[in-house]
Amino acid sequence: MKEAGMVMRKWISNDTTLMSQWAAKGFDTYPVDTSVSLGSNKTKVLGLAWQTLDDCLTLDTKGLLEFISTNKITKRFLLQAIGKIFDPLGLISPFTIRMKCPIQELWKNKITWDEDLPPKIVERFMFNSKNLRNKKEGQVTSEEIMEAKYLLLKQEQLRSFHTETTAMRNGDVICHKTPSGIVTGLST
Repeated sequence: MKEAGMVMRKWISNDTTLMSQWAAKGFDTYPVDTSVSLGSNKTKVLGLAWQTLDDCLTLDTKGLLEFISTNKITKRFLLQAIGKIFDPLGLISPFTIRMKCPIQELWKNKITWDEDLPPKIVERFMFNSKNLRNKKEGQVTSEEIMEAKYLLLKQEQLRSFHTETTAMRNGDVICHKTPSGIVTGLST
């Protein structure tokens, strides 16, 4: 890490043996059961709140919800709100993707930066915000992680096979010629 110009400081783990070894080697460590400015038994790891005793990550959405509640919904505001979401592990990607999808529609409809948004997009944004409001802060469950994983896989498949899926939606025949000259087809 030093070669890359990154100085590691204040190590923490929920494993007391590892913490003892680090302390013996002179590493600067936090005690496992202390709060690190985030409340009881929490510290920041990769920008996310980590409950050291329960060993789970939590997402604090309070700041984002406050921002959403105080502003007029425009394209500029939507992009600012999305930019405030920090999710390096993709744990809330189903939410962030739902927040980003209307942006494409805004560009297609040539909506200006500070223009009022179409009611349909405002409704969708408010619905998604309400879902986030219901979460506020809580542990990320394995079900939510799996939902994020499958949504990302589905999106990648649609992106990778966009020509084929578009053709199938339009009822076209998809043909493929193999190296041996055999033509295969799929008709929908």
